[in-house]
Amino acid sequence: MSDGPAIELAIEDGVAIATMMRPKQRNPFSADFLACMADIITECGRNDEIKALILTGTEGVFCAGGDIKGMVERAQKGDFPAEDIRARLYDIHDWIQPLRNLSIPVICAVDGPAYGGGFGLALCADFILASENASFCSVFCRIGAIPDCGVLFTLPRMVGIQRAKEMMYTGRPIDAREAKDIGIAMDVYPTGTVLAEAKALARRMQDASGAAFAITKRIANQTFDNDAMTHVEMEAAGQSICLSSEYHKDAVNRFVEKQPLRFNWEAREAAE
Repeated sequence: MSDGPAIELAIEDGVAIATMMRPKQRNPFSADFLACMADIITECGRNDEIKALILTGTEGVFCAGGDIKGMVERAQKGDFPAEDIRARLYDIHDWIQPLRNLSIPVICAVDGPAYGGGFGLALCADFILASENASFCSVFCRIGAIPDCGVLFTLPRMVGIQRAKEMMYTGRPIDAREAKDIGIAMDVYPTGTVLAEAKALARRMQDASGAAFAITKRIANQTFDNDAMTHVEMEAAGQSICLSSEYHKDAVNRFVEKQPLRFNWEAREAAE
């Protein structure tokens, strides 16, 4: 591996930008990559100054996930026992699950391939913005493996079970336009502009209620897992918190007094 961190974190006006820095190796899930990712998610979860997180790559590469060459070498040597594989996947999920439930907006700016575990990483985001060069692939079947890094959970919820099965069974790459058509990418942008678009999206959400966003995200992430009455209880509990918050009281006062609201998506969008 090259020198320097596997991922660099920069904070710009309240937006954390995590840039994967090993494009020549296709940003594999190396030990230091996993450690960096865990540290970044912890920092974003505890730093109140961070209002959004963007994950991106460099030089036209997002992330290819597992180090397939290393996996093949270990398999050939016979020194990759099942318990080690299991432990490694638990280590990955120690940060994948917190990433999915991070209480701030998470945006993936994908320029180039998001394959295997890198595809799973992208599917953790609230929003996937793709460049015209982006591609997505559940590549696991090509090496006789099952989808991991949460793909078996997140992909059917994103595109429906039939399309997810087709992607998982065939390992067929999905280009940016198809990714938008089937619901993986929210939007597609010209190459070289996707990171700027991700930053603009993050800025537009900065003035929203942090509590309301976090609660909405937690409940929405469980939409397909709970029955209707469970959601009624979650909704009631969440709304009781939001409607008693200072943010809500201020918003109501502003509305009554015909003052501009703190969070105005249309105004933010027009100002970009």
